[in-house]
Amino acid sequence: MPRRRLRMVAVLTLASLALHQGVALAQPAPPPARPGQLPQGRPGQQAPAGAAAPPPAAAPAPAGAPAVTPQRIEVNDPALAPVPPAARTLASWNEARAIIEQRSVDLVVAVQEVARAEGSARRALAQALPNLDASGELSRLLAPGGADAPTRAGASITLRQPILAPRAWYGIGTADLAVEVAKLSLEDRRRFTLVAVADAVVSIVTTERLSEVNRVGLRSALELLELTRRRERLGTGTKLDVVRAEQDVALARATLVSGDESLRRAREALGAALGLKGEVGVPQEFSLNGIAAELGSQCTQTRTDQRADVRAARAELELAERGLTDAKLAFAPYAEVSSTLGTETYFGGTTSGVGGGGVGDAGGAARPGWSWSIRAVLTVPIWDGGARYGDLRINRAAVEQQRARLGAAERSAELESTQAVRSVEVAEQARAVAEQSRDLARETARLTQVAYEAGTVTSFDLVESGRRQRQAEIDLAVREFEVVKAKISALLASASCK
Repeated sequence: MPRRRLRMVAVLTLASLALHQGVALAQPAPPPARPGQLPQGRPGQQAPAGAAAPPPAAAPAPAGAPAVTPQRIEVNDPALAPVPPAARTLASWNEARAIIEQRSVDLVVAVQEVARAEGSARRALAQALPNLDASGELSRLLAPGGADAPTRAGASITLRQPILAPRAWYGIGTADLAVEVAKLSLEDRRRFTLVAVADAVVSIVTTERLSEVNRVGLRSALELLELTRRRERLGTGTKLDVVRAEQDVALARATLVSGDESLRRAREALGAALGLKGEVGVPQEFSLNGIAAELGSQCTQTRTDQRADVRAARAELELAERGLTDAKLAFAPYAEVSSTLGTETYFGGTTSGVGGGGVGDAGGAARPGWSWSIRAVLTVPIWDGGARYGDLRINRAAVEQQRARLGAAERSAELESTQAVRSVEVAEQARAVAEQSRDLARETARLTQVAYEAGTVTSFDLVESGRRQRQAEIDLAVREFEVVKAKISALLASASCK
């Protein structure tokens, strides 16, 4: 009889311990959220995921049972150690913006495309401006029979000016339009880069939060496993209960490993978006809400038909139409006027009356002679084998292709903007549902723990309720960060970022 009473006291002790923790075993409270990291809660809204839930009150000890001082079950596991920090950490969004301007591959390429377009524009302008060339010549006549031959030195300077060049004149406007297209493409590329970096930052904060939740879940599973093993040693549990708890630990450990790898990849993705090598992290005090505020000050909201990519597509259509006109101007005549001023002098030998009236002496140098000419040339293209007709067909096809691309760009911008605005509402609704599901999962886990101690449910129910609660915590954390990401995407969906 005393032995049976001792066993009963031990069972009640464990039950009181488990109830006091409220299965911190099955529903641990994750670490508090980072300041400024999560979306602002609305009045009357439930606490966000990760907020510690008050543990249920411990059940009163039965009469005759000795007073018990509850103690948390201590577990140690290498996987509970957090992921090491990244080699480089962003201090603020302004630092990220500065790195983007300096190191982003897409932006560097787009900036150089603008420089190339400006170079082409300068070359097009040169086709309509005067050209000035200078040349010099030095020659010696090899006379037969070894006679003394003179050496001739000459120099000339030529000025050319197109006086009828419709194709060159029209090309100046075409080149200027190409510069505008390159600048619009740069603006749109900057918007895309900002979206990519902002998404990468949100992904890092999300995966870090999930990593914390996963570690709390693993600790909870390990604590439950230890409690189940103690019950088995006391004779109130079975080997099946222990195996189920071990399965729960294995599942929690697999989730933790996958989540840690997602965090590393998110850091590497941020580094790639910034044009840096290796992992780039964000500090715990990094404010996601601050990103939206700073982007709002850096980017201007516009209509979808005035977004940079739509304006660029419209300008490219105009550029294609000008290309067609340029192909037609290849049939136009071309005229230029040129003027050449030259001089020549003979040295050595015997010269007489050379160089435009120059008079030379035997064995001496002739007096230099000067010449000045003016020439006008008119060129009328007649037949080039059909190359110009081929250019016409190519440019007509290019116009139709770009007209189709413009329509697609306008529809895509309108659809993207509409979906981005709607996604904010959808994300907030999904967060509310996930929060309700999390609260229900917490309560279910608590009641299942109580019922398990009372012997009315099995260890399978206890393990399953803990697993569902951990999944609900993860879902809520993801939904909260999706709200922030949706707000940033909606902000940049129809913005102009210069």
